[in-house]
Amino acid sequence: MTEIAESQSIDIDPVAMNIVNRVAAGTVQKGSCRWAGGLLIQGRIEGDLEVVGGPIVLMPGGEIAGNIRGDGEAYLFGKVLAQSDDELSELDIGGTVYLAETLHAKANITAGAFKSWEGAQVEGRIKTMKRTT
Repeated sequence: MTEIAESQSIDIDPVAMNIVNRVAAGTVQKGSCRWAGGLLIQGRIEGDLEVVGGPIVLMPGGEIAGNIRGDGEAYLFGKVLAQSDDELSELDIGGTVYLAETLHAKANITAGAFKSWEGAQVEGRIKTMKRTT
């Protein structure tokens, strides 16, 4: 007898996740920035991005490109664009990266762990790294 596993979903609740920062849809942020307390991305960010003290949540309409660092988890539903035609974006995440079925990424992703759903697309390297506390 074949058993079919129940489909898993990702629930995003910014309040419960203590996310205090948001880049709204239609917003374009360029350059280097540091966010404390997590970040919900519905718009577009290009450049060097650091998020401390909370998760990075890239929503389906959101886009990021550049060097992205985070000390928490990352939930990737949107697009991670290449930095240029010949340079992929770089994501370095301390916790788990969740690669949702809607993700389209042109990036090298390094994280403590990965969870992936069927349909997620990553063009680049995926690497796990043992983190020290």
